[in-house]
Amino acid sequence: MPTETQQAVNWALQYEYTDEFGFVHKASEENHLLVDKVREYFNENNVEYSTFSYDDLVPYLETN
Repeated sequence: MPTETQQAVNWALQYEYTDEFGFVHKASEENHLLVDKVREYFNENNVEYSTFSYDDLVPYLETN
């Protein structure tokens, strides 16, 4: 994983949105959303990365 992974996870954990039914969804509660947001962070910050899954991010969650 890139050295920026912890920053990406921290950034992604702040993300939440409200769906059309008024339910709030947080990246910390939805594994696929967390992975998507970490990828978004990497892409926006030109961080090179290879394929990864939620399981690869778990060690970074444990430091929060």
